Amino acid sequence: MQSVDPWLSVAAMSGITILLRAVPLLMSKSLLRAPWMLRLNQELPLCVMVILVSTTLAGSRGGGPLWSQMALQVLALGCVALSYLRWRNALGSVVLGVAVLAVLRRYIG
Repeated sequence: MQSVDPWLSVAAMSGITILLRAVPLLMSKSLLRAPWMLRLNQELPLCVMVILVSTTLAGSRGGGPLWSQMALQVLALGCVALSYLRWRNALGSVVLGVAVLAVLRRYIG
């Protein structure tokens, strides 16, 4: 069996990623304001959080027991929530949350 060239795989993934990022820019304003699209935009963050929490609950492969990993994630999530409530910057809050979780896992977990 012949393997696929790694650069071809990277090019395909890059193209798909760019296309997915460009789709909202190419869509008509009326479609973006459709009720189902507005509801999707409201519900999607919760769905992503459920997926992330469920993968954590499915099992922790390293770094201590599951309850301690969950405690670290709850602390990082609290930092994200407080940061967002204070500055209303989603990207900054996510970066802060990832950084806090990395520091907590390095020094506590």
